[in-house]
Amino acid sequence: MTRQISARIDRLEQARDSQAGRFVMWSDSEDPNAPLERVELCGLSHEECLDLLDEPEVLQ
Repeated sequence: MTRQISARIDRLEQARDSQAGRFVMWSDSEDPNAPLERVELCGLSHEECLDLLDEPEVLQ
């Protein structure tokens, strides 16, 4: 039983670690007391995002 619990904890920790760094807390507000929102990161580099914005479909 202890081995099963340990294995479950290991899987949960791995899942948590794989999600780490995929979210940031963000606010567009000028108010320093404004609540932060959890925003998911897309994983693209800044250049890749800019390239996507230059696509003709996005510009329309």
